[in-house]
Amino acid sequence: MAATTTIPRIQTIGLGWYLFAVTPRIVLYGPRVMPLTEKVGRALRVKRLAFEVVEPASAEDYRRLSPETGLLPVLEVDGTRIPDSAAILDFLDGRFPDPPLVSSNLRVAREQRRLEQWIDQTLAFYMLRWVRALIGPDVPLPVAGGGFPAGSLSKLGLLDAEGKIHSEVFDPPAGGPGDEFRRRLDDLEQMLGSRRYFYSDRISRADLSVCASLSVMYRDAYPGARARLAERKALFDHVERVLVETGGAEPI
Repeated sequence: MAATTTIPRIQTIGLGWYLFAVTPRIVLYGPRVMPLTEKVGRALRVKRLAFEVVEPASAEDYRRLSPETGLLPVLEVDGTRIPDSAAILDFLDGRFPDPPLVSSNLRVAREQRRLEQWIDQTLAFYMLRWVRALIGPDVPLPVAGGGFPAGSLSKLGLLDAEGKIHSEVFDPPAGGPGDEFRRRLDDLEQMLGSRRYFYSDRISRADLSVCASLSVMYRDAYPGARARLAERKALFDHVERVLVETGGAEPI
């Protein structure tokens, strides 16, 4: 278990003439190198909430921490557990509304949520297809709840201690997840345009999702990944900007 240093949010509860200061205990369960875990961790940092990160040590931990789906991350706040990264961000905005994770403009907020969902689903799909091509069709992928894609890569022995894909299992000229994946990066850069953040002038859940998914490229998780991202300067700068403003480039 490791504590993540940030500035705690203090809530106050009035009772008669007394005023009590309460700091909620927040625990984030999930692999640090998993994008969805990183998305939630950086959302907590945006809200300046102190939290701990607990990484699963076995498949049993996934089932114990998330009995309904076996999937992580799960957030625990004062003993109450919330599964699913999107639901967690909804919870955070309801419990700790300042600053919000979506725009006050309903149309913009809808676009931010839509982009978050697209990122969380689409990029994972390309990574899954790429991993299957890397390891071959006869090698079974870990079951649901294994923290895919990063958790699955680790369980298959494809990641080193720093969370990078072993060079001997990757052919750099192959280009990583493929041409379609690169086209999706181009789509993202076009959506961003000249703005600092997606659809807005401040960080939202859409930016956190994009940053968490692409931070593995920024950290050069596989040979040539950072260079591929750097080819799209606006997108590279966006990822770097969000990383800096949410605690730095290392996983949460």
